[in-house]
Amino acid sequence: MAPRELIADSDRFDVPRSYFADDAVWRQELETVFRHAWLLIGHESEVPAPGDYVTRRMGTDEVIMARSEDGPIHVLLNSCTHRGTLLCKADIGNSSHFRCGYHGWTFANDGTLRGVPRGRELYGKDFDRSSLGLRAARVGTFHGLVFATFDQELCSLEEYLGPMGFYLECMLGVSPAGTDAPYGSFRFTHLGNWKLEADNLAGDGYHLRHAHRAGFEMGLMGAQAGAVEGVCVQFPHGHALRAQRTAGQEEPAFPGYPEDRWLEITEQLSAEQVRMFAHSTVVHGLIFPNMAFVHTPRAGGFDAGEPDAAMLQVRLFNPLGVNETEELNWLVTPADYPHEWKESAFKTMQRQHGATAFFESDDLENFRRMLQVNGGREANRSVPANFDLARDSAPFTPWFDGPGSVVGSDISEVNQRWFYRHYLDAMGADA
Repeated sequence: MAPRELIADSDRFDVPRSYFADDAVWRQELETVFRHAWLLIGHESEVPAPGDYVTRRMGTDEVIMARSEDGPIHVLLNSCTHRGTLLCKADIGNSSHFRCGYHGWTFANDGTLRGVPRGRELYGKDFDRSSLGLRAARVGTFHGLVFATFDQELCSLEEYLGPMGFYLECMLGVSPAGTDAPYGSFRFTHLGNWKLEADNLAGDGYHLRHAHRAGFEMGLMGAQAGAVEGVCVQFPHGHALRAQRTAGQEEPAFPGYPEDRWLEITEQLSAEQVRMFAHSTVVHGLIFPNMAFVHTPRAGGFDAGEPDAAMLQVRLFNPLGVNETEELNWLVTPADYPHEWKESAFKTMQRQHGATAFFESDDLENFRRMLQVNGGREANRSVPANFDLARDSAPFTPWFDGPGSVVGSDISEVNQRWFYRHYLDAMGADA
């Protein structure tokens, strides 16, 4: 079953509800969207030593991210090449080899097939082990983040990220020591289609004062509750970003970062990156299709005496089914910042964007309620999801001239329209 075409004319930008409720659409996404993208796997610091590994998913494919004995990181399909059994059952560990629990085939942590019980006797002396190693993905890294793809024809990770790299470096490149994920990953599952989270984090500023009203009323929004100006930015390959800063500021300042590191930040970043990132209140965005990030300075309402610490949360959402999503998130910090600063940043992430925090709880409740109605016959037939907000509105002149298509609008659905155009193109629909 092919997905329906986009319902769009000169006056509306609509996406049929079937894209969020149809099992056949989800199965097509796995082949046409996820198969041909660079997908986030984790952070290098999760596997610091030879033999370290974690198990993850690429869409619905089980994979192992392992650091081999000679140092490189490998991403391997977690399936024995004999009969396909799940090979590594643990979430995290250290091992030079992985042994299948079914027939005992043994693989090195670089994927090479090392042992086959009674191999010469049962398979013959000409048995070729070299062709039966674990299926290996291409691996790329960016400031400590590890990506992988099974598409051998896809462009390099650097080209795939393209000008989005300029903005990611504003958050990941503030220290010459690189980045760290000091608390590892946090994983949970929730109800709702993965695209709901993707278009939310791609640039939805419209919902904040409604879905997250309690946060504003409790004074937890910090500078975001004051006078701000923002932009929405679109990039090749479907990526998008929304950035907001305190209005009317000129001298560079970096709220949430130790003041004694501000000069270092200006030296690490380009002049235009400093202009974009200084006085930031929030930066969030999407690396197509299913990696997102949220950066914000420490907001108010937390424990007295805690140091201010900007939070950068990196997220991954895997579509386990059309209405079930696995989410992983990491706190990513400058590697050499003090432990007390990292601890405060971690508390900020857990209080704002952890699995049970107010931001996440509000959003997940809306995603679940959308699931409740998206499969309805009449809703599916005649009430599409609409993305018309601010189609011709750009009230701000952007305060910087960075790469990508920079739109001077803090609240707009331009990023969601960009995401769905790219998604529908990947799906082969007529957009």
